[in-house]
Amino acid sequence: LAYITKASSVSQLTSQVHKVAEYSLQLNETEQQQQHQQTLAELHSVITSSFIISKNMSVLLNLFLVLFASIPAVSCFSSSSLRSSKLLRQHHRTSKSTATTTQLHLNFLDSLFSSTTNSNNKSQIQQLKTQLYKTCQSSYGTSTPPIRTSIESLISQLQPLNPTPSPSTSKLLQRKWIVLWTSEKEINFFLEKGISTRIEQTLSEGKVLENWIPFVRGGGFSVTGSIQPADGDGLRTEFKFESATLDIGKWGTYNFPPLGEGWFDTVYLDEELRIDVNSRNDILICRGE
Repeated sequence: LAYITKASSVSQLTSQVHKVAEYSLQLNETEQQQQHQQTLAELHSVITSSFIISKNMSVLLNLFLVLFASIPAVSCFSSSSLRSSKLLRQHHRTSKSTATTTQLHLNFLDSLFSSTTNSNNKSQIQQLKTQLYKTCQSSYGTSTPPIRTSIESLISQLQPLNPTPSPSTSKLLQRKWIVLWTSEKEINFFLEKGISTRIEQTLSEGKVLENWIPFVRGGGFSVTGSIQPADGDGLRTEFKFESATLDIGKWGTYNFPPLGEGWFDTVYLDEELRIDVNSRNDILICRGE
């Protein structure tokens, strides 16, 4: 009971449930029945009391109460090494229907915690993204230490919730992106001076990168290069610029030689948001077009 009420998250609750089940299985049959009835009564009291951590946790504890009332549901938590020989003999005598029912209990609990965790994560992600969008919008084209600190704080909270395991090889990365905010001075120069109001970056076929800065009065500046996923944790993409073109309308178009190479780590990626940190320690936050 103490284990469960100390849980402050779904993952911790799951861990504590396992401990309670393991403890229950180490008791003899008489002790188990007595402890079982006592725990049910005390757990019900705790659930209905005023010091439950949150509404969501109260719901989870209520569901656990239902599951705890079933001995097969409790026994299926533990590993075989924790079962007594008596329980093992009983397990071998169990019918297929009982085994199936026990597995259903386990599957239900697993899906419960999984779906609840996913739901909580989605809600948290959406809140953080909303804050990030607002900060990017109010700071567009500007990168000061306080602004960067605020941005980094939100990124550090989003990064562990990244829903894409290997961003560098994900198809989600291959599309046109609109830059919402960046710390790159070269890009912010065009925005601060009013030369451009929009920055685009397109990744295509897992091989080509193109940065495009359209000018307010026509023309624009583009940089094109090659990209490839780097070996490692699936976050890093290596790039090498191969050409740059400056289009200033009636004054002509000018080509420049390759500008350099480097890498960027995509620390967060979903269907609409992408966050990169590159080899120059610059941040790039983009939204899919």
